[in-house]
Amino acid sequence: MIDLHNHSEFSVDSRTPMEENILSAINNGLKYISITDHMEIVEVTDVYSDTLDVEGYFNKYKKLKETYKDDITVLSGVEVGIQECTAKIVDDFVSKFDYDFVIGSVHSLFEKDLYHGGYYKNLTTDELYKTYYEEMYKAVKATRNFDVLGHIDYIDRYLDKGVKVPRQENNKETILKIFKELIDSNRGIEINTGGYRRGLPYLHPHEKILKWYKEAGGEIITIGSDAHISKDVGANSKDAVDYLKANGFTGVYIFENRKPRKLKF
Repeated sequence: MIDLHNHSEFSVDSRTPMEENILSAINNGLKYISITDHMEIVEVTDVYSDTLDVEGYFNKYKKLKETYKDDITVLSGVEVGIQECTAKIVDDFVSKFDYDFVIGSVHSLFEKDLYHGGYYKNLTTDELYKTYYEEMYKAVKATRNFDVLGHIDYIDRYLDKGVKVPRQENNKETILKIFKELIDSNRGIEINTGGYRRGLPYLHPHEKILKWYKEAGGEIITIGSDAHISKDVGANSKDAVDYLKANGFTGVYIFENRKPRKLKF
């Protein structure tokens, strides 16, 4: 099948050679892979070249795409961090390069990285989730130059041990606003299988959220492992397909030259 979300040596949090990801995808019988290394602007003063060597990425990508063209379709991609305050910076960055596919993901709030905690330690869990989805809506509305919203309930991965994820219904109104913004602009979401590897009992997004997307008229959806090491490329992709089928989806999408194309099940 496909894996349109994984990371290689060009991401600050991965040391895996791009070629190893491609070989793993081939060995796992995948037909398409997009290498989506991070471009993360946390603070508005950050410079993209501090987190991503774009020239190096494309040089290696082009060689490997040609090398393995008879075995797999290799697509260029990037995962950009999105916040309302960095929207113009991100949009300008994406417009400069010929990516096939762009994921927009909320990794930071108010110029603070969620992974490292910080300001939100003083919030209750309910306050944190309310803020997270409200800021996601602002980021999605302000940032126009991406194709799918990555791991919408990413925040579920980072709660302290023993802290329960709040009811998804608590933020349904905001999540539906996010979906309307995406659907109206012909953008989509992803099924991210990384939730399993992070100890969650579900893929991203949680089934309730996936159902809301479908009910809202959402059609564009991709599958990605969020792998940072080659052995995780394509992980649980069959589970993701079964998950989509069970919720009424008839296929998944790939992007080539930023244009969506449906692959029917």
